[in-house]
Amino acid sequence: MEAAKRPSRTYGILRAVSGVLAVGMVLLALGNIGVQFYANSRDLPGPGTLSVVAHVVAALFVVAGQVVADRYADWRAPLASFGVLVVSGATLWTFWWA
Repeated sequence: MEAAKRPSRTYGILRAVSGVLAVGMVLLALGNIGVQFYANSRDLPGPGTLSVVAHVVAALFVVAGQVVADRYADWRAPLASFGVLVVSGATLWTFWWA
């Protein structure tokens, strides 16, 4: 049996940052769902269906990307981590900063 190849330090840092962003996106999606339910129960305007669905879809994409980044030690790991950064950044920019 062949020993698993260790990723480089740079890939490890990139993977850690993308992991933190993945957890943050999941928490934002859950928070959006909770606020939407609260707003609906009180007849208040909430974040809206588009925002909730977009956050859930983004969370699913970043978790899938993080799983790929954690499983592989070849070229797929940094590419998946970079994908997590891009999807997280696009979601944050679109729904929180712009």
